[in-house]
Amino acid sequence: MRDLNTITQRPRLDDRSFRSIVLMKLPSLFLATFVTITLLAVFVPLNPDMPHYGLDYSWVFATNEAVARHLRFGKEFIFTVGPYASIYTRSFHPATDHLMLLGSLLVGMSYITSATYLARGCPPHIVVFLALFCATFPSRDALLLSYPFILGVCALKFVNSEDIQQRTNLSWQHILWIVMAFSALGLLPLIKGSLLFPAGVTTVILGFFLLHRLPLWQTIPVVFIAPASTVFFWMLAGQSVSDIPAFLHGTMLLISGYTDAMSLPIFIDWRPKAIGYGLLFAYIAVVAAVVWSIFSSTQLNLRSKWLMSFLCVTFLSVAFKHGYVRTGNERSAFDTLFMCTLMICFLYADRLLVGSLVLVFALVVVIYIRQDPQLITEVRQAFGVGTTSNETGRLREVLRFISKRLLVSCARITFESTWNTYSAAGKGLRSRLTEGSLQVRFLSALADIRRAYPVPALQGTADIYTVEQSVLLASGNQWKPRPIVQSFVAYTPALARMNEQHLRGSNAPDWVLLDLVTIDDHLPSLDDGLSWPALLENYTFVSFDGQFVLLGRNRVIKTESNWDVIYKETRQTGETVALPETEKPLFAEIDLTPTLLGKALIALYKPPELSIALNLRNGGTKSYRAISNMMVTGFIVSPLVSNTSEFASLAVGNRRFQDDGKVESISVKPSYGGSIFWSGTYILTLKTRGGSPDGGS
Repeated sequence: MRDLNTITQRPRLDDRSFRSIVLMKLPSLFLATFVTITLLAVFVPLNPDMPHYGLDYSWVFATNEAVARHLRFGKEFIFTVGPYASIYTRSFHPATDHLMLLGSLLVGMSYITSATYLARGCPPHIVVFLALFCATFPSRDALLLSYPFILGVCALKFVNSEDIQQRTNLSWQHILWIVMAFSALGLLPLIKGSLLFPAGVTTVILGFFLLHRLPLWQTIPVVFIAPASTVFFWMLAGQSVSDIPAFLHGTMLLISGYTDAMSLPIFIDWRPKAIGYGLLFAYIAVVAAVVWSIFSSTQLNLRSKWLMSFLCVTFLSVAFKHGYVRTGNERSAFDTLFMCTLMICFLYADRLLVGSLVLVFALVVVIYIRQDPQLITEVRQAFGVGTTSNETGRLREVLRFISKRLLVSCARITFESTWNTYSAAGKGLRSRLTEGSLQVRFLSALADIRRAYPVPALQGTADIYTVEQSVLLASGNQWKPRPIVQSFVAYTPALARMNEQHLRGSNAPDWVLLDLVTIDDHLPSLDDGLSWPALLENYTFVSFDGQFVLLGRNRVIKTESNWDVIYKETRQTGETVALPETEKPLFAEIDLTPTLLGKALIALYKPPELSIALNLRNGGTKSYRAISNMMVTGFIVSPLVSNTSEFASLAVGNRRFQDDGKVESISVKPSYGGSIFWSGTYILTLKTRGGSPDGGS
C-alpha cells in the first residue's frame, strides 16, 4: 500500500520548467500588450484637439456645446453627428470630455478584444499588421466603420468554433465579451449618424448567427443589448428618451439629401481625371476580387460565404459612398477596404485575397503620398502651381519627379504618422495627469478665437450665419442656434423649413451675426435660402464691420411671408430664361427632379452636378453650383448677393446695389448626361414679397 503522503502530494514545478512556461507565454504576452497599447493609443483621444475657427472646427465646437447645454438632439440640434461626436472629432470640451473618454475606451477595448479573439489560432503577424495599420493610417471613419465588420467576422468564427459546437450555453467569458461588443455597437449611431445602417446590419447578422447556435432564450437578450446600450448612452449624455425618434428622423433626413448636396466631381483642379477614374475602378475591382475569393474559398461553408459576402458588399459600399461622394475622401474608403480585407484573412487566406490586400495597401500608400504636404511643396517649387491640372504635357515629367522621391516620402510619412500616434498618446497622458492642463489649453484656444474675430457683448440671445459658430461661442454671448447650425447642411426642404420656422417663432434669437460663407462654389443665396425672407422681415440692419453683418430682432415678428407670384412656367434645362423687371428683390423656386435612372445613380454613386448661370445687367455672367433640394424651397435670384458686403446692401435696401446686381436671365443645366439623370424640364416660380401679414412675437 502506497504512503498517503505520496498519494496526496501535488507535483511541483522545478525552476527550469517554470522558466520554460514563462518563455513560452512571453510572445503571446508581448503581442497582447502591443496590440492593446497601440489600439488604445489610436481610439482613445488622450491628447484631444482644441477649438478653432473655420467651417469644420465650428460644427465640432457647436456639437460639444450642444451636449454641454443639453440641447435636444433631433429637435433643437440636428447634424450629421450625435451627442458622442467627440469620439469621432477628438475635440476637447470640459463638459463632454468624460463622455469622450468613456465611449472611446469602450469602443477601443471592444476592438482589442475582437482582434485578440480573431488572432487565436491564426498567424500573429495578421493582428500586428492590423494594429500597425491603424496606428500609421488612422482614418477615423475607417476605424469606426470597420468595428461592426470585425464583429461580423468574429461571429462567423465563433459559430463555427469548437467552443460553440461542444456546448449550447455561453461561458461567462463569452457573455462578458458579447455584452461589451454589443454595447459599443449600440454607441456607434450616437457618434455619427451614418453608422446607424452598418450598426443595424451587423446587429441583425449577429442575431442570425447566434440564433442558429444558441437557444432562443439566450439569443433574444443578446440581440437587445445594442438598442438598450443606445438608450443608456443617450440618457447618460443628458438626452430624453422621448427625443430618440426625432434624432433618428433627423438623421434620415440628413442621409437622404447628403449625396446630392455634398457631392463633388471625381476630378478637381489639382488632380487629372485619369487618377480619379483609376482609383474608382481600382476600388470596384478589388471589392469584386474579395467577394470572388470568398465564394471560391474551400474553408467556408455556403451559409458563411453568403453572409460574409453580404457583409463585404454592405460595408464596402458604405465606405465607397463616403469616400467618393466628396472627392478627396478616397483615403478613408481605401483604408476601410484594406482593414476589412485583412480581417477576412483571420478566417482564411488564398492568393487572390492576399494579392488584393497587397494591391490595396499599395494604393493606400500612394494616396497618402499624393496628399503629402512636403511633396506637394517640392512639386510646386519645381513646376509651379497647378501643373498637373492642365494639358501642358508636363504630367509625365511631374510623375518622374515624384517617382524619384517615392521611397523617401513613403518612409518619412510612415515613420512620422506612426510616431505621432504614440507620441500624441504619451503627451496626452502627461497632460491629463497634470491637473488643469487641458482646461488651460481650452481657455487659451478660446482667447485665440476672440483675438482673431472680436465680437461685441450682446444683450440677449444670438445666432451666427452661415458657418462660423466658433466665433460666437468663444465670445461668451448667449448662443441660441437654429436646429441645423450650419447653413449649407439645411439641404432638404424639411431641414430648410425647420431653420426658417425657428426665425419666425418665439425662440428666435435677439441678434443675428452673418458672414456669407459657403462651400463647393454654391450659389450663396441657396444656403438657408428659405430663411432669407425671415431675416429681412424680422430683423433690422444694425452694422457691418467688414466681417459680420449684425441684425437686431424686431419687436413684431412675421410668422409668414406674403408673396406675389409673378411668373410660373415649365422650362427646359439648359435654356436661357429672361427674368421679369421688378423693383423688389426677386425670389425663385426651381423644381427640378432626378429621373428614375438618376435616383439609382444617386443611391449607388452620385449624380451629375447642377449649375445655374446668372446673366447680369452689367454684361457679366456668374456660374454657381446649384442643389435641387435647396432650389425647390426658394432663394433670392436677383439681385445677385455673392458676399457679406452685398448682403448688407440688400438688408438696408440699397437701390444702387439692387440695380447694379440685377440678374436679367438664368439657365440651369446638369454637368453631363442631359435629361438621362435629371428631368429635361423644371417648374420655375418667380415671386416678390408683398404686404406682410400681421404676426405675433
